Amino acid sequence: MANQPVPRHWPPVSTLVAIDKTLFLETESETGETVGYGVPIAAYPSEAGKVIVNSPGSGELKDGREDRWRNLGLYLQERGLASLVTFNAPRPDFQVQLEWEPYSYQGASWNKILIESLSHTIDWSLENAKELCGNASPDIYLTGFSSGGSSVGAVAHRYPSVKRILLLSTYDSVGDPFYEGVTAFTGDIYLVYGDQDPMAGYLARILRTGKFAAKSFLVREAPECGHRFDGEANTKLLTQAFHWAFEGDNSQPLDPGN
Repeated sequence: MANQPVPRHWPPVSTLVAIDKTLFLETESETGETVGYGVPIAAYPSEAGKVIVNSPGSGELKDGREDRWRNLGLYLQERGLASLVTFNAPRPDFQVQLEWEPYSYQGASWNKILIESLSHTIDWSLENAKELCGNASPDIYLTGFSSGGSSVGAVAHRYPSVKRILLLSTYDSVGDPFYEGVTAFTGDIYLVYGDQDPMAGYLARILRTGKFAAKSFLVREAPECGHRFDGEANTKLLTQAFHWAFEGDNSQPLDPGN
């Protein structure tokens, strides 16, 4: 992420704080009823001129497990590297068991809600880009963990301003929209998974053999790492993955010993 000229009116990074916002949205249940839901957002403004929108997994809230996304947002903010925007869709409530997917929310497809939540968060980030990063027309990077990575693959191709995506421990949770979207995306795709995460590894092997419109497709397997990137060493791997994907920094191999 190359440094952008800093607008003179923009306050010092030390004075910036997180922005908390809730988007109130509606979707349709499988029986045609209107389902309302909220999408909490946390944004970490910076002077970087670039925005990273993060889609956590189904078991996480916007701040992440053990506050890892919040900590990452502060890390990027303090160093002026990027402005992180992270969110969470409503948690599945299992009130209705749909035939074709395990998760639902008030009778609506949770996969659909996850995709819609990410899309609305990207829209909000673009609409508020000047406030978030000092650039009214920034490049947008997307990253997603587990099912969140699946939603990223599904929507990235819809946004010309999305230049790179980072898929972390990604499963094909949302089904066909993921495969259709990720093959249509024309930017750069980065994928990281742990060597102890067989499902994510299986998806990585499938994607390696696919045909993509992407400018590049790069994969790294993290050693001694499971699906959740648990532990201090593997949390460090997440930070390294962001440097690799969004700064082009190959000086820090994805090795928990470094």
